[in-house]
Amino acid sequence: MAKYAFLDGERIRKAHSVRRIDPIYQDLAMGLARIPELRHIKIFPERLTASNVLSQDGKKNPVVKIGGDGLVGVELLIDASTKVVQFYALTSAVKGCGRKMVQAVVAATPEDRHLAVVFDSSGGFWRKMMAENPRIIVF
Repeated sequence: MAKYAFLDGERIRKAHSVRRIDPIYQDLAMGLARIPELRHIKIFPERLTASNVLSQDGKKNPVVKIGGDGLVGVELLIDASTKVVQFYALTSAVKGCGRKMVQAVVAATPEDRHLAVVFDSSGGFWRKMMAENPRIIVF
């Protein structure tokens, strides 16, 4: 199994089922790691999660639950073959962190990839983000 220098085993980890890490995962993980509130980042097959809280089920997965009390987190679905990065879930109990997470993902995503939001229940947040970042497409 390949070793990846950016995986520190503490803040940035990967699931055991992940054998090879596409460079987009590294770019996204490193971009999100610049946000102090996101203390836990984990790479899974076809997705990445980052949060300020870990699950208590022994799996040590970042918790991303929309509207969760005190939570700051993002879950991205990543399709390397079609070059799509989808914002699956985003929550922030800390004012301004939602925008920081979006900006970090946009900055870390290469221009040849698409950024998408498939379901918008935010009440206007994604319209604002789309206006600031024209690369984001909301369906």
